[in-house]
Amino acid sequence: MSVATTQTPGQWVNELSNPEVQEALTTLVQKLPQIKEAVVKMEQGIEMVSVLATDSQTINNVAEPLSHISKVALNKDNIDALLSLVEKLPKLAQTVEMLERATPFIEMIAKKENLVSVAEVAEIVATPVTEKVQEGLSMVKEAKLRAEQNRESVSIFGLLRLLKDPTVQDGLKFAQAFLEVVSEKKPHEPYFKK
Repeated sequence: MSVATTQTPGQWVNELSNPEVQEALTTLVQKLPQIKEAVVKMEQGIEMVSVLATDSQTINNVAEPLSHISKVALNKDNIDALLSLVEKLPKLAQTVEMLERATPFIEMIAKKENLVSVAEVAEIVATPVTEKVQEGLSMVKEAKLRAEQNRESVSIFGLLRLLKDPTVQDGLKFAQAFLEVVSEKKPHEPYFKK
């Protein structure tokens, strides 16, 4: 017999006057609707399980996949592979989550009209660059052709005259500034070690 059933009515009154017991009873009374709901759901679950347990079609539907699983060879390699997969589940979950976040972006890009827009923007950005490259290539070709056709030798006076040309001056200034920057960035190392 439990202690609760052997107590006298006076002892019950003393127990009920205890503030902790009163608080517990108050909480229990407040939770009664939730307890009732849980009991009703449990009864429904038990009733559903008992109905399913008597239904042979449902039992066959559950047993058929299980029979396929039992046919799989549970050897050491398969168990090791399964354990390895279980260990990697957190990483796989992160990867799937990242893919879920990226999916709307990928779908947006994959739409035909968006691809056309991206191609148009790329063409707008690339056109000036390709034009400059084409212009530079044509100047190099033309200069090479002229240099091949010119059979005159360059005299010292021709070279001095060339040095006064503004384009040559700009090039020389650039080369001088470039060499100064290189010398500042990289300390001078002698060519010959003493």
